Amino acid sequence: MNTLLNRRQWLKAAGATLAATALAPRLSLRADPLPAPSAPAAAPGLVQLSWNENPFGPSPSAQRAMQVAVGRSCRYPDAEEEELLRLIAAREGCPTSQIVLGNGSGEILDAAGFHFGYEKGEIIAANPSYMQLVVAAEKAGGAAVRIPLNARLEHDLPAMAAAVGPRTSLVYIVNPNNPTGTVCEAAELREFVRTVSARVPVFIDEAYLECTDDFAGRTCAGLATSGHNVVVARTFSKIFGMAGCRLGYAVLPEKLAASLRARMTGSLSLTTIMAGIASLGDTAYVTATRAKLKAGREALMAQARALGREYTAAQGNFAFIKTGMPVQDFVKKMRAEGVIVGRPFPPLLEWARITVGLPEEMETCHRALRKVLG
Repeated sequence: MNTLLNRRQWLKAAGATLAATALAPRLSLRADPLPAPSAPAAAPGLVQLSWNENPFGPSPSAQRAMQVAVGRSCRYPDAEEEELLRLIAAREGCPTSQIVLGNGSGEILDAAGFHFGYEKGEIIAANPSYMQLVVAAEKAGGAAVRIPLNARLEHDLPAMAAAVGPRTSLVYIVNPNNPTGTVCEAAELREFVRTVSARVPVFIDEAYLECTDDFAGRTCAGLATSGHNVVVARTFSKIFGMAGCRLGYAVLPEKLAASLRARMTGSLSLTTIMAGIASLGDTAYVTATRAKLKAGREALMAQARALGREYTAAQGNFAFIKTGMPVQDFVKKMRAEGVIVGRPFPPLLEWARITVGLPEEMETCHRALRKVLG
């Protein structure tokens, strides 16, 4: 059958709920079984648990949306991108002018780093943390002021506030933090953001926040939409399982959004956009995936506890465990047992980050941990 699909049908196929503005003949999508999630590419016999990927996604509705979109990939996705923007803006409770889309949140981090690091601006950030924005700022001539984590390996918000000075151009917070997985206490973070953003912009990277137990209670996006000088970045790579598709966005004040948008260099594919639209509508899948990630994370913590090892109160899709040995040695020993774990994160050189994988991958990981740390 060679029937052409109009825009409403493509969005319906992706699982989005749209107003019935125009009706057209339907084309039924074949509900072919979708392949089960498979392990990321790695050397034969190795389990890849080092990249903080979500092994359970993308959702079946997102996969089908991508399959359908392939046949329309000869068209530029301007209208579909506008629909994605509208859906995200509705989700965040703001106009589309306060949303910036990116090829993953990584493009947004790069653009923000260049923007705030230009002309020797200083970026205040935790150490260790996710450094893509800071590295981009340094490339643009800026400098980093790295504040050590506190004793619980959380952001030291009082120390970060005290470090703000005349050259500070941005305060950068990753919540939950990567690699430690720790979250800032919600009320303390909001007060920090309200106070500090009156002096300098605050950028909060919430890449992993939707994996946590209380996303709605912890997000700072409402501060970004209500007039504070705040940027909140999100990604579809984690809870939505779309790391290979590259989709992210930022919520921020309108004027700053225009400045940041001018520094963006990429564009989104139709398949990515349609997968994003479908993912936003699949709340049941997100809830189920969050529960699986939490179960895997807590099982890693339980394994560490049984082995007498320290670990953080991680809230992402990974655990952070003190190994009692140089982490480079731990990485080698785990690899010898068939498991690839995270790289070293100075200065925490006895700590290892381990991503939650599929159940069968975690069985291999737990056996390896018992052998290497037992």
